[in-house]
Amino acid sequence: MNKLLLVLYFILPCGISAQEVYNSNNIQVTANELSATTYDQDTTANALYIYEKGFSRFQEFGNLNLVTDYSAKIKILNPDGYQHANVEIRLRKSKNGKEKIHTLEAITYYLDNGLKKAVKLDPAQVYTEENENYDLVKFTFPNISPGAVLVYSYQIESPFIYNFNTWWFQSGIPKIYSGFDTKIFGNYNYNIKKVGELSLDINTSDIEKNCFKIDQSSTSADCVVATYAMRNIPAFIEEPYLTSRYNFISRIEYELVEIHQLNGVVKKFTKTWKDVDKELKQERSIGRQLKRTSLVKDLLPHGVQQKPNDLTKAKEIYEFVKLNYKWNGEYKIFNNVDIKDLIKEKSGNVSSINILLHNILEDQGFKVFPVMSSTRNNGLPTQLFPVLSEFNYLLVQLEAGGKKYLLDATEKNLDFGDVPFRSLNQYGRLINFKNEGSWVDIQPENFSNIYIKDSLQVKADGTSKGHSLQVFSGYHALLRRDKIENLSDSEIFNGVSNPANYSKSVLTTLKNKDSVSEALHINYVLENETQKINDAIYFNPFSFKFFENNPFRSEKRNYPIDFGYKDSYYYSINVEIPENFEVVELPKQKLLSLPESGGSLSFVVQQLNERNINVHYRISFPKSIYSSGYYPFLKEFFDAIIEVQSQTIIVMKENI
Repeated sequence: MNKLLLVLYFILPCGISAQEVYNSNNIQVTANELSATTYDQDTTANALYIYEKGFSRFQEFGNLNLVTDYSAKIKILNPDGYQHANVEIRLRKSKNGKEKIHTLEAITYYLDNGLKKAVKLDPAQVYTEENENYDLVKFTFPNISPGAVLVYSYQIESPFIYNFNTWWFQSGIPKIYSGFDTKIFGNYNYNIKKVGELSLDINTSDIEKNCFKIDQSSTSADCVVATYAMRNIPAFIEEPYLTSRYNFISRIEYELVEIHQLNGVVKKFTKTWKDVDKELKQERSIGRQLKRTSLVKDLLPHGVQQKPNDLTKAKEIYEFVKLNYKWNGEYKIFNNVDIKDLIKEKSGNVSSINILLHNILEDQGFKVFPVMSSTRNNGLPTQLFPVLSEFNYLLVQLEAGGKKYLLDATEKNLDFGDVPFRSLNQYGRLINFKNEGSWVDIQPENFSNIYIKDSLQVKADGTSKGHSLQVFSGYHALLRRDKIENLSDSEIFNGVSNPANYSKSVLTTLKNKDSVSEALHINYVLENETQKINDAIYFNPFSFKFFENNPFRSEKRNYPIDFGYKDSYYYSINVEIPENFEVVELPKQKLLSLPESGGSLSFVVQQLNERNINVHYRISFPKSIYSSGYYPFLKEFFDAIIEVQSQTIIVMKENI
């Protein structure tokens, strides 16, 4: 039976500060915490960490182990926060050992008629889910209600002494305090990396002499004792134009470089890129496959083989691979890569297809190199030292005509020199087996553009008809070509062009649908619904919207805005007003710019004569990536974009 602990509840006085409401110094639960109903620093929060603490160090349990103590105190503010009463603790395991959990305790504190009560977790309600490489210890706090405070603690004993714990300061809910203490042997050399934009409030380290000895006869070792802590940590909220949350969520990571053993021997753990280049040369899925040029000698049509080695021939080779070998959707670059199987099956993963492209180009005498990279949702690879598990993609760099081109033959609608949007992740690692590899940029040089030109005739009943020419280039064209693949002509209007709710098309025609090196053209014949109210026409000239809504809604963002590519938008409209009508009101022009030439908006409406009005609307984003400092400006900028699209009204009335 659960034991109930009763204490007096004291009413929270008015005007008390947030610091006094929540005790962020330890896991002791106060009456103020139980009676609190909001968190002033984030009024949208459903739950929050009041206090979180970890302590990792080496300790002897018969054998040397890595031991971590963890404790946390969580406030549940409303029923939407109940999910945070479900706890999962990951325990790693391998053939060489497994982690163990000790002294797990969990208590729910809540108010009952003004009295503080506590209910302990029944150990029988804790269960373990077993997986191949890890186990999950799971439990749910009992007696959850709005206002409850949850406290839990445990210790993990790990035999994996070379894998020091990552400490996650940030999570999906805010934290008032999160701190991590470490005690590491002085002869263990780590690369310690802080990830994310948030600053440490506490960052201290010191030497503790003679902190550890394995047995009575051994020499004592010194330790480096460190404390890292952050206060008032915002929740990490995922918004659009984020690559991978793991690039930016605030944490401390450890990579063991080397151990200086007491006998003077240095044991290295982190390799250099030079070491990795040598290993990759012999690696079965990359190095050996890159040598199999004999398999591709008879693949190309004879006519292509006989052409001179210029850019035209390189493009024909690229088209040959792209159209004859299909990507199976897999990203593996170190497993199941065999170009012999690809040639036979006509289908394979990213590495197989692009290594085949590489080998054909090389066999034909072109200068090419493989480039390892990571997709946007996989995270950025570490540049300081090699971590091969962080790479999941392979591209090809071609040098021809004095220029360098990045190639990827996995997508039918990709143009030569472009890579898929999923690959636009800043940089990759070029592999050069003769010389040392290097980092290369993966960022498009050219703008991707949308150009819309409408010609509309407004009728006396407020309806309008006309036509719209829409031209898409770069990644805007790629996106729409991919969508069009699965749409009929009648579905393209709503599925591709984002029309306003009063806009209707009666005919759709396409140009350059399969000519991926050319801009995609879509033509619509429009018959738009009436915009007449009583005796006036309140005419919004925009039949289409560049953006449906403002993608930026948070108060603050602590990570970059990554569009992937530079782009621009231009909308030109000619409006012919009905005969015997006059323009009563025209929209005012709007000119905006982002700081440091980061973008611009231009909106101008001109009446050319009694019957014709011109509307010109331009938006430009000359950067593919914007730092988090741009966020408030971009948020306002998009508000203005949406306002122009939705609230631009030309008022017309009939002459009487």
